[in-house]
Amino acid sequence: MSDSVQNKFSDDEWFLISSVPSMVGAAMAGAGKSGIIGTTKEAMASMKSVVAGKSDYPDNETIAAVLTKAESFSEAKEKAGAYREKAMAQFKEQNITNPEEFNSYMLDNAKTAIALVKERQGEKEADEYQTWCIAIAKKVAEAASEGGFMGFGGEQVSDGERALMTELQKVFTVVT
Repeated sequence: MSDSVQNKFSDDEWFLISSVPSMVGAAMAGAGKSGIIGTTKEAMASMKSVVAGKSDYPDNETIAAVLTKAESFSEAKEKAGAYREKAMAQFKEQNITNPEEFNSYMLDNAKTAIALVKERQGEKEADEYQTWCIAIAKKVAEAASEGGFMGFGGEQVSDGERALMTELQKVFTVVT
């Protein structure tokens, strides 16, 4: 199933589609000042909510293909290394040096990914892909409070996270 989905896209298009959910989580994690414990909580929330896409959208071929498991640890390690290398090359090519530039890059990539999924996989798959990405952003934003001390006080969702969520919701046309 996943190979047939991937074959509908070029390698660069598939990389884009498969990387947007993680970029959404990373951008949201960087939107607030959570400290080391909060950042760890946000990273875990991002990973869990990305993986939850498979159970939340069991009939979505695009999401299933994005979340295809590696056959072995060495294959997973190889795929992760190749992904990181390609992502870093793109960040360097785009001269991304700060969170604002990364957020802009992520939002542009999200628009392109949505259009590709809609064109090649249909409206329903694109709607679920968008809903999945918004859910990732929400889970990360709510994972740790911002501005407190040692886990006490602060606010659950920071101004920076709210602002990024507003931008994401402009890109993702599905409202959850």
